[in-house]
Amino acid sequence: MAAASNRLSWAAGIVEPRPGERVLEVGCGHGVLVGLLAERAGEVLGVDRSATMVAAATRRNRAALDAGRVRLAAATLREADLGELPFDAVVAVNVRAFWDADADGTWDVVSRVLAPGGRVVVAFSVMGPGADRPVVAAVTRLAGRRGLDVRAVHRGATTPMESVAVELARGDR
Repeated sequence: MAAASNRLSWAAGIVEPRPGERVLEVGCGHGVLVGLLAERAGEVLGVDRSATMVAAATRRNRAALDAGRVRLAAATLREADLGELPFDAVVAVNVRAFWDADADGTWDVVSRVLAPGGRVVVAFSVMGPGADRPVVAAVTRLAGRRGLDVRAVHRGATTPMESVAVELARGDR
């Protein structure tokens, strides 16, 4: 299998899951970030609306799935069975559902499943000069309505383009 891109390795470093933590990746695609997160976290749930992507993530993460460290779901975030236990971290990379016109539903789910003291990392590729500003503003506004405060905005010199990650946590932390 191909090595992880520097963008996904960078994102995993920002999430920095600890042993025993439960992590939810929204839009897990081929499962590359799922695998990176599962190396440290207690359990990772990857959700993607594409059954084709989840099949690829399954192949990539077979050992972690068999060991019970990874679970995958082919569903939208709103439709996925996320279980009853809260998540210590929620991460998404290049998932427009966190800042587009219908993002309220996405943030409602995240707010519901995030553990007290939990954190959220929303990362994205910067497609052009200044393109990050409206995304950071939208994520800040939408998350803020749910009691999540921006802890940091990380910038990564990833290839083929720069990446930005908005790191958020519950305000009552």
